[in-house]
Amino acid sequence: MKTRSTTPKVILAIMGVILLVFISYCLIASNSSYLKTGGVKKNPEGVVFIPKKSPLMVSLLINPDKLSSLAQLLPNNGEQKRVVRAMEQLRSNLLTSARVDSPEDIKSWLGDEITLAVTSLDYDYSPENGIQPGYLLAVKNKSPELAKEFLQTYYSREIVSNEVELILEDYQGVNIVCQHPLTDDSPVKQVAAAVVADFVLFANDLPVLKDAINNAQAIDLNLAHDLDYQSAIASLPQKKVSIVYGNLPLTSAWITNQSTIANPDIYQSLTLSLALNPQGLITHTALSGVNTEKNQAPSLTSPPQTLNYIPEDSILTIAGINLTKLGENISNGITNHNPLAEIIYQGIHPLELKTELDFNEEIFSSVSGEYALSLSKNTINNSLEWLFINQKQENSLAKTLDNIAQNRGLSVGQLPLENTTMTAWTKLVTTSENNFSRLQAEVKGVHSETSNEEIITNSVNLLSKVFSTPFDSLLQSSDFQESIKALPQANNGYLFIRWQDLAPYLRNRFPIIKIAELAFKPLFDNLESVTITTEGTQDGISYSTSFFHLKG
Repeated sequence: MKTRSTTPKVILAIMGVILLVFISYCLIASNSSYLKTGGVKKNPEGVVFIPKKSPLMVSLLINPDKLSSLAQLLPNNGEQKRVVRAMEQLRSNLLTSARVDSPEDIKSWLGDEITLAVTSLDYDYSPENGIQPGYLLAVKNKSPELAKEFLQTYYSREIVSNEVELILEDYQGVNIVCQHPLTDDSPVKQVAAAVVADFVLFANDLPVLKDAINNAQAIDLNLAHDLDYQSAIASLPQKKVSIVYGNLPLTSAWITNQSTIANPDIYQSLTLSLALNPQGLITHTALSGVNTEKNQAPSLTSPPQTLNYIPEDSILTIAGINLTKLGENISNGITNHNPLAEIIYQGIHPLELKTELDFNEEIFSSVSGEYALSLSKNTINNSLEWLFINQKQENSLAKTLDNIAQNRGLSVGQLPLENTTMTAWTKLVTTSENNFSRLQAEVKGVHSETSNEEIITNSVNLLSKVFSTPFDSLLQSSDFQESIKALPQANNGYLFIRWQDLAPYLRNRFPIIKIAELAFKPLFDNLESVTITTEGTQDGISYSTSFFHLKG
């Protein structure tokens, strides 16, 4: 039985250092030229070593420096200094566990690209060792000689431990060295490496490295010459510092530790580019193979006016146009295995169960104009209050909900509110106080209207706030205006999240959020808000842009 194949420590060390330095640039390098330009125009070159059927590829396109030099760029800010100290400690732990003495060992030859890929779901399909994904790290070097010296020094130190044997092999004119643990419980993991021109390759087994060399020599095999990959990369903005490319069915199989996918004929891919901004990070996303419409122009050229009724302190806001179309897209997307549609449905379905409503039939079908939905935090009882605004139209959503409320035994009546009236859905409940029982009206929901909008909420106080003067709306807030400046003007609406306020609720609902926050703690600790928009479909590729606003 072979030694269990995992990502080698040396790869983890290098990627850990790169990740930490990269996050540092994003958070604190206010004088960096990358922030002024957004990034670089080049695309990953290491993809020539990656097969077309790779589940996932992540590439960093800048040459990071060691963290100590970045500290000189910082203003005298205690929080930012604390972030650097925490990252330097983590960097030190990574280097120590990988037996790399100093970041200078890497910096001396490290070039301006680091590309990591999952090359296969199971590279040998051997029943004896279970499912063994292939992993490849392609690191551009600025000196092949110094890179070879690094490998020689590293492997010489490993072999002295008497825990490994080194296998040397010449393959296709390339000198390969493979580190093989002598025992199954050895702390040293199996790793193969080679210097190929201006790249240093690391793989988690010899066959994976040989396949990478073959891919580079036969253009029909590698990802760089895949037409879908080329189209997706070409469709995104040129300036970037990182690229992520994933074959969605294969990525899903890799995450769930599967050796095959159920339907190999389904092709869906996600391509993401990451650029820098003085206030944070911008991601541009291209999604292929999930939209039945080949071309679909953005619906809006300015923010929905319904945002004028969303409170400035809302912790989550969704605004756009035509919920009827969204409902159709979700239904069609689920039928066609659209991953985005399935994610949206997973978020909506628990609400449907709780409210006993069919959102697509009873809500979405009544909203074809502009709309906005928000969540606000009630600081008194620490509960969430929701607010929904939609443009008036022939099929009134408020009247539809009034009928549903009456059919469920709720009382529907009008009451005064500010300078207008509101309709309330109430239920009589019995309460006891000092041995006396009394009836009390429990408010389940209220709504009112303006000349153009219907406003529906579960909070009388929130509705009263919307009609009060003056009213501070989200659309007029500086935070929201700053966020949408970084996004395309023509779009389908916005999802706006105040991260620090919403995160406690998300952690309870989605445990994976906790894992992400631990893995990227410096980023999430400094994340103020996230704003996401979609921009329609062109040539079968759906586009979206996200802005991550970081603390200044």
